[in-house]
Amino acid sequence: MGAGFGNTLAGDPIALIAVLAVLAVFAWALYSVRKMAKDDLSNRRRIADLEIRLNEAETAMASEAHVMIIWTGRDDRPDRIVGSMHGAAQLPSEPDMLLDFGYWLERDSAVALIEALHELRSAGTPFNIGIRTLANELLEADGRTAGGLATLRFRPLAGERRNMAALAYDAHKLGKQVERLSAVLDAAPLPVWLRGADGKLAWVNQAFVASVEAPDGDVVVKAGIEIASNASIDKTRADPKTGCVGRIHSVIGGAMRALDIHEVGLPEGTAGFAIDITTLEEAEKELDRHIKAHTSTLNKLDTAIAIFGPDQRLRFHNAAYALLWPLDSKWLDTHPTDGEILDRLRSQRCIPEQANYREWKTKQLSAYTTLELRESWWYLPDNRSLHVVCEQHPFGGVTYLYENATKEIQLESRYNELIGVQRETLDNLEEGIALLGSDGRLKLFNPAFARFWSLDPAFLETEPHIEDLTRHGRRVVTDSAAWDEVKYGVTRLDVERKPITGKINAADHILQFTAVPLPDGNTLLTFADVSDSARMERALRDRADALEAADRLKNMFLSNVSYEIRTPLTSVLGFAEGLQMGIAGPLTPKQQDYVRDIRRSSADLKTIIDAIIDLTAIDAGAMELRLERIDVTSLLEAVAEKLAPSIDNRDLTLNVEVGSDVTSLVADAKRLEQILSNLLSNAIGFSEPGGTIRMGAKRSGNSLQFWVSDSGRGIDPEFQKQAFERFQSRPIPGGHRGPGLGLSIVKSFVELHEGQVSLLSKVSQGTTVLCTFPVDGPGSAQRSAAQALGARKLA
Repeated sequence: MGAGFGNTLAGDPIALIAVLAVLAVFAWALYSVRKMAKDDLSNRRRIADLEIRLNEAETAMASEAHVMIIWTGRDDRPDRIVGSMHGAAQLPSEPDMLLDFGYWLERDSAVALIEALHELRSAGTPFNIGIRTLANELLEADGRTAGGLATLRFRPLAGERRNMAALAYDAHKLGKQVERLSAVLDAAPLPVWLRGADGKLAWVNQAFVASVEAPDGDVVVKAGIEIASNASIDKTRADPKTGCVGRIHSVIGGAMRALDIHEVGLPEGTAGFAIDITTLEEAEKELDRHIKAHTSTLNKLDTAIAIFGPDQRLRFHNAAYALLWPLDSKWLDTHPTDGEILDRLRSQRCIPEQANYREWKTKQLSAYTTLELRESWWYLPDNRSLHVVCEQHPFGGVTYLYENATKEIQLESRYNELIGVQRETLDNLEEGIALLGSDGRLKLFNPAFARFWSLDPAFLETEPHIEDLTRHGRRVVTDSAAWDEVKYGVTRLDVERKPITGKINAADHILQFTAVPLPDGNTLLTFADVSDSARMERALRDRADALEAADRLKNMFLSNVSYEIRTPLTSVLGFAEGLQMGIAGPLTPKQQDYVRDIRRSSADLKTIIDAIIDLTAIDAGAMELRLERIDVTSLLEAVAEKLAPSIDNRDLTLNVEVGSDVTSLVADAKRLEQILSNLLSNAIGFSEPGGTIRMGAKRSGNSLQFWVSDSGRGIDPEFQKQAFERFQSRPIPGGHRGPGLGLSIVKSFVELHEGQVSLLSKVSQGTTVLCTFPVDGPGSAQRSAAQALGARKLA
């Protein structure tokens, strides 16, 4: 009965579950009976019967290959694990390993079993699935619930059931893979599509739908909406190696995007996808712009640049490289090798002469296998000097930089020569030169500096500080404060440093120093021995003081003498006038002539004394002008009438000429009359009898010009420069004589009026004196400028 019962259970899983349930009930009943047996001995027979039946059920189950896991509560750990595979399959013997399904099952099987077991224990959902172990064994996993129990049973599969289960498992697994792959493709961020054998769309993913702005994939497939037409594909971008059929530019999401279209052939149609390479295309354009900009920049450099690739062929060269070497640009565009370029340059004698060219060339080309930076100098046969730098390029190959240093070397040579000349010049100067740096230390000096201050050149070569020089200088000079001034000129920190000059009195000589701040922060000190010039200056100053004292004494003498002579002269004139009037009785004709001569000589002497007094007042700044409005015509007529007797005595003709626009001017009437009288007197005195004299006035802008012109013998050119100086006279034999004050006082009075006087004379043709006065008097020009400035401010 046990064997038949066991076969029945093996063929019917439901019966097995029922048996299990019965066994559970029996077990519970047995437990209850045993508990009750303590009190009721009548139940012992029933208990014995139940135990027999339980043993028979366990024997039937133990005869079948299976493993059962039983849970009676919510705990994750099972209450019991019963059964055995009897060698039909290999399951972990340890409970913890057995429950770790990922440890001994394939991943898909483990995931499916964990999900089914969770539904069984949480919702009571039974399951019966096939699973595969890592040892490629197929098992049946059956989950059931009964009352408060949950059971999971593993059984091996064999025969037809095993084949059917394997097929079902593989189909399920394949379906899962297809489902996952479809989900991945549908969620892919790039458009993906499938075409049938007829070339029409059969399926599209969500990215494709979004790119064509359609509601869903069914609409796209049904309407045949393409992401791009075949005509819009740029076939020049096709690449058979990658399956790229071209590139399109399309508006997606409101922005222009660049897409590479890829299609792969399938047995029944094609599969395609589009890769958004907008960022890559923009990067390529940006890189192209950078390359062009860098190329343009490199072409503007004076340094020749050549880049060779790992194959030693020329990849790039700038314009300076083409100009540096006499190489054909078309030949350079063929990308010759580095060795070929060296050979051609050698044939044209454009590289340094080498005793062993092959060895030198090999050394040059070894740069492709070394990492260190190499620098060398090439001295070419055409007298050019090149600084050559060779370094590894980041992408392989090498980069050459050829800097033409010919001019720099020539400039350095000329600079060194110039420094040598300057050094010799400084060493041979009589002046002492010292250059102090911004740190206050001596940087440069010449022998004269060491000689002036009795300093040891070896000490000066140690670059002493200005403090040390000042300390030594104070011991040499008589005035120690002078070196403090020198020190201040070197160490001051003013924003605007200005030169400082001064003199230092040493024991036996006098030095004039100058501290000149230089733009670079240094200070140049110069010391010149001015002992001889100082002594000469002192002698000249003493002489100038003596001359000024003598001039003051002369003026005082003339002033005093003039005043002392003027008093008795007035008496002489008064007595002579009284005698001529017959106060002392009638005079004989001869006596009348004597009295006339006395009066005429006294009048001349009075005029000279008045002129000396006026000049003295002008020199002392005591002369004041009494300005008034003067009628020009009346003034000229008064002067002509005053000197009419002298004109008649000389048998001369006077022409008075007044411009139509001349009316009046502001001046001192007395001084102006004196000016014209002196000029007219000179013209009368230097004119030949029967001659003509012209006197007049004309307007010139804001000025009025008076002139007196004669037709006499003129003034010698060498004397014209002295004509306006005091006591300068060239008397004519038998003619006019004077003390030489007439033109001098004219010049002084004209300049008091802020005017100008000029003289034009030619020998045997006469002399013209021109006096220019401001029409509105002295200060009128300043008043006009102030008024104009005020008007501009008001405007």
